[in-house]
Amino acid sequence: MITQTATCASCARPLAGRYCSHCGEEVVDPHALTVRHFVAHTLAHETLHLDGKIWRTLRYLFLRPGFLTAEYCAGRRRLYVNPVRIFITAIIAYTLLVPGGGSRQFTVGPSRDLQLNIAPARIAEGFSIEDTIGLIDRVGLLRRYLESVSKSADLTSIAAREKFHTQLHKFAQPLSFSNVLLLALVFFAFFRRKQPLLVAHGVFSMHFMSFILFTSWMMLWLPLMKLGEIHLALALAIVLAGIVAQFVYLAVAIRRFYLANDPRRFVPGVVATVSAFLIYLVNSAFVTGIQMLGGALALWSVSRPAS
Repeated sequence: MITQTATCASCARPLAGRYCSHCGEEVVDPHALTVRHFVAHTLAHETLHLDGKIWRTLRYLFLRPGFLTAEYCAGRRRLYVNPVRIFITAIIAYTLLVPGGGSRQFTVGPSRDLQLNIAPARIAEGFSIEDTIGLIDRVGLLRRYLESVSKSADLTSIAAREKFHTQLHKFAQPLSFSNVLLLALVFFAFFRRKQPLLVAHGVFSMHFMSFILFTSWMMLWLPLMKLGEIHLALALAIVLAGIVAQFVYLAVAIRRFYLANDPRRFVPGVVATVSAFLIYLVNSAFVTGIQMLGGALALWSVSRPAS
């Protein structure tokens, strides 16, 4: 009598236990496919258990800058959510939960003339074209174009407003989130001697941008909570504290991931702080520039006669 050897469902290799020795896949227990087991064990463990992947990843993402990237590069990955997945989750949370019209920005220069977005601005559906341009145009370059287009096209109509915002979202928001690729290249240019693999810089960028997106919507919702009126100065202080926290987070992450083996006492901290400022500036300029380019293309599409 010939007995059939159990094989792995993922790689089809012979099994000699509960887990595949080749790819690590777990043997499926028919009982694990029931609704009761899924709710009582799988779902409850991943969402409620403090040692579950989700909460463990978020805990380290928020409280230990650079740690998740170091773990990933060291090959310790099964305990944490994949960096691509956590980044996509952060994008979804940001897109769905940030109040319409919210933007995160800081000013450059003593005159405070240059304002840069540090995350893509969210536009409310009821915003006029002029209001939206005012939100995304931080250097005043689109206002002249807006005035020129308004002479030949009706920008106050509902149709024009809907067309403008549709075009803007199609172009600007996906490219704004793609700045993780730009950051990976910037980190590679800065620290390629410390870490020669581009993938490592990409993982670092995804973890950093995940933190930026998560904290961006949280620090915007806090002043807007319906728990009574909050003084404007307090709301601004909360947002400013969030921006400072993001900068400090980046500096600490750089220090821990890229400069952990530097034996010098003060130099690594100085290098990390200066690098964080320059990278923060590059990221903000990229996001601002992409959204302004999207605004210009959206205005151009509205100005074209309907075919």
